[in-house]
Amino acid sequence: MKIFFYDVAVPLPIRHCFTYKSDQLIRKGSRIVIPFGSRKLIGIIVKKIVPDEVIKKDKSIKYIDSVIDQFALFENSIFDTIIWASEYYHHPIGEVFQSFIPTSLRKAKTNIDIDESLVNNSIYEIEEVDKKFGLTSYQSKAVNRLSNLKGFKPALLYGVTGSGKTEVYLRLTEDLIKKKKSVLILVPEINLTPQLLKRFESRFKGEIGLYHSKQTPKKRLNTWLKAKFGKINIVIGTRSSILMPLKNLGLIIIDEEHDQSYRQSDGFKFSARDVGIKRAQEEKIPIILGSATPSLQTLRLVQEKKYKKIDMLTRVDGKAPPRLITMDINNSNMEGGIAEETVDAIKATLKKNEQVLIFINRRGFAPIFQCGQCGWVAECKSCDSNLVYHQNKNRLICHRCESAYLANNSCPECNKKDFYFHGTGTERIEEILSNTFLDTPIIRVDQDSTKKVGSMDKIIQDINSADAAILVGTQMLAKGHDFPKVTLSIILNADNGLISPEINALEKISQLLIQVSGRAGRNNNLAKVLIQTRYPDDINLNKIKTGDYLSFAMQCLSKNKKIGLPPYSAMCMLRCSSPTQKNNINFLNKAVRELNKKSDLSVIGPLPSLISKSKGNFRHNVYIQANQKSQLNRILKRLIKELSDWPESKKVKWTFDIDPIEIN
Repeated sequence: MKIFFYDVAVPLPIRHCFTYKSDQLIRKGSRIVIPFGSRKLIGIIVKKIVPDEVIKKDKSIKYIDSVIDQFALFENSIFDTIIWASEYYHHPIGEVFQSFIPTSLRKAKTNIDIDESLVNNSIYEIEEVDKKFGLTSYQSKAVNRLSNLKGFKPALLYGVTGSGKTEVYLRLTEDLIKKKKSVLILVPEINLTPQLLKRFESRFKGEIGLYHSKQTPKKRLNTWLKAKFGKINIVIGTRSSILMPLKNLGLIIIDEEHDQSYRQSDGFKFSARDVGIKRAQEEKIPIILGSATPSLQTLRLVQEKKYKKIDMLTRVDGKAPPRLITMDINNSNMEGGIAEETVDAIKATLKKNEQVLIFINRRGFAPIFQCGQCGWVAECKSCDSNLVYHQNKNRLICHRCESAYLANNSCPECNKKDFYFHGTGTERIEEILSNTFLDTPIIRVDQDSTKKVGSMDKIIQDINSADAAILVGTQMLAKGHDFPKVTLSIILNADNGLISPEINALEKISQLLIQVSGRAGRNNNLAKVLIQTRYPDDINLNKIKTGDYLSFAMQCLSKNKKIGLPPYSAMCMLRCSSPTQKNNINFLNKAVRELNKKSDLSVIGPLPSLISKSKGNFRHNVYIQANQKSQLNRILKRLIKELSDWPESKKVKWTFDIDPIEIN
């Protein structure tokens, strides 16, 4: 009997594969059941190996118990992308595989029945009535240029807000569907999927797949299987769908490519945009990165002519973009973070039967709940953060670990019942406006108001059916939505971005302000955006308010190049957490000593994270910067081999965060 030997990835935080044997020839990417200590685990075949004599004689090598499926979960291009991601992000291979497997397949040990409902070819008909509006000259040029891309061709579709990027996506998808090819479209937020799905369903008569984490495991598995076996050829999803196994994939579209929601910050830390680019390279297909505020990384690659750039510089309705106006609030009368002048502007807009959008990037009622007598402040027991008061639930909630406590009736320090609320969140803004504008609908859009299934659909419906109304929300309100009746956008807490200690703060705040401004004036030349600020003379704010994002971004690029910051250098954070600060410091100090032996590295730390404690663990970081990514990767690979053997590493949880977005 012939015996085959395999490297197998296990779903554990272990950075190497394990050798198993079988009398079956098994395809790489297949799920198998293996004995692992006293447990049975579901592993993934990474490769068949040619054993040397030592392995052949090793009696401890265990047999694979069974092969679960009659097909491999991952075809070559996706499989190779996962291997690349594990190496690039320096993350355990088994956990990387797990990240791109539907939840049901991570646990199920039974075979999947492949019936006719999965393997029948998809059929799509084009609803020509939905194409009643012609393309603008910019849209037409974009469709022509993008449809002619062949092979691996990354392209930036730079379109100002309201320029009609979605229509370009629809036309390109139509062209590929007619050629019997598939298309994968990513959006940064789950709450953007209903609107985009509706647009695609209006254009294509046929099943369109939807894939995101708020779906039931059964629905996600169903979409995944239908995509894999050719039942559906169009999938819309969030970052978890980036390696969706579509048959005959012809195009990947990453909408709002700059958005930081494409970055996963817990567990396996990866960028869906960058993984998508790698997948497109493996598939030898084009990938389109759409944005009105492209990331500095993408703009640099355009500069270097590695990416094409297609411009859409006018709105589809021909209207001018809204004016960005800074409002000096240093001497203003304020109520809950809203200036008296801002209230007047809201009144004037509502009188014209138009809508107002108010952006504040903080949910809840107030971020500080404090005793007015002794100064006690409600703090999370597990995190280094204040508890946020949520009035609707009468709860104090930690926005780090989501621990919730009943709001105190009396102070635990002095037993007084004299509490004050400091700061403002979406709930407080909603209450203030409801008391001021008694007959006007106030529609709140944040994580709390959109938790229930279908809640975002209902909110969008309410917004579109209302006349005069006030929309209050966090970033999820500012991203990608089309609100044609909004003629005034108000930004309450822009100053936080201007004075942020983050290295990439200016890139973030400029993108945010332009994106929020893009929600206003889709059908109105007189639309405007008010930015409340205590820094009206800030040089960067005055550049941003011109509305010329590209010009400001190019200045940021030039500055970063001069001082050697990303995207002109490679950056990594060695992140460490444990129940004691001492263990973190000991481990990271030892790592720093090793890294400092490399004279061509910049190493800073160890330093506590901005939120120094989260979920009961202290958090510390070491900042590592190199001139080239290849250089950084080589150094980290060697460092990992040493770190894993240190006694200090057994007392902490450590990870590498490659190309981090939180850089304080």
